[in-house]
Amino acid sequence: MKAVCPDCGSNHSRRKGIRLDKQRWLCNFCGRQFTTELMPTDPSAFPRMLLFDIETTPMTVYVWGLYKQRIPHTNVIKEWNILSWSAKWLFDDIIHSDVLTPKEAIAGNDKRILESIWLKLDEADIVIAHNGDRFDLRKLNARFIDNDIKPPSPFRSIDTLKIARREFAFSSYKQDYLTKHFKLPEKLKTEFSLWINCMAGDQEALDRMLDYNRHDTMGLEEVYLKLRPYIRNHPNLGVLMDRDVCPNCACEFMEELEAVYFTTANQFPVYRCQGCKTPYIRHKKNLNQVGTNLRSVPK
Repeated sequence: MKAVCPDCGSNHSRRKGIRLDKQRWLCNFCGRQFTTELMPTDPSAFPRMLLFDIETTPMTVYVWGLYKQRIPHTNVIKEWNILSWSAKWLFDDIIHSDVLTPKEAIAGNDKRILESIWLKLDEADIVIAHNGDRFDLRKLNARFIDNDIKPPSPFRSIDTLKIARREFAFSSYKQDYLTKHFKLPEKLKTEFSLWINCMAGDQEALDRMLDYNRHDTMGLEEVYLKLRPYIRNHPNLGVLMDRDVCPNCACEFMEELEAVYFTTANQFPVYRCQGCKTPYIRHKKNLNQVGTNLRSVPK
């Protein structure tokens, strides 16, 4: 929520902290500072975090053999397309989803379901997917531009596959393995014939594909929450909410630890969130009482 400057009437303002139980503001238009009464916390201010997953069809191509084949693009008979999608807002019980109709599946026409997932992405502040940066988002962008659909509004991306690979030495990084490893809701069992039947317009197969897709999204949420305390580059929710909260989960309750984090210039107190248990550094305050002028520099 923005405040209106009493001097120039502009609503292009930003918060400057709280003083004497008043919210301080800085007008970006005229540069004047002013105060307003504190507003009650709005639950809708929590960032819109969308967990999603898509399923695509395979391509149909001509090949000369089954091993060590480099297939040129001229051998493509039928391109891939989006088959279904499933998404849910973080901590919301409702799962949103869409799948092709039998007629659309046979024709490979995915424009209708592209428009429906576009609406969800356009609302999101942060999107979460497993291998989303390399697969889901790029696949959707390819189909968006092919169908003359404009890009959704900008959002930040959290890829749980990247996090798992960077922070842990698991035996596998597939979502199916991680859900089994953590004893979370597991993926449904499927075979390749399910995709073939979907492309043939089999309604029963399409319904099963949608169920499989929705189940993946539920498992994704559990995997994300399990990994969240270890996400060091998590988008800072405090910036989106304009409040002093845990950057990973937006919890207001934080405990200062005895540990100290230091850089080449300063040292900072370390805090642990009492909600998600994430340890983090608050850069607003450093522990050095006197500035240090000399530093050893490697040759």
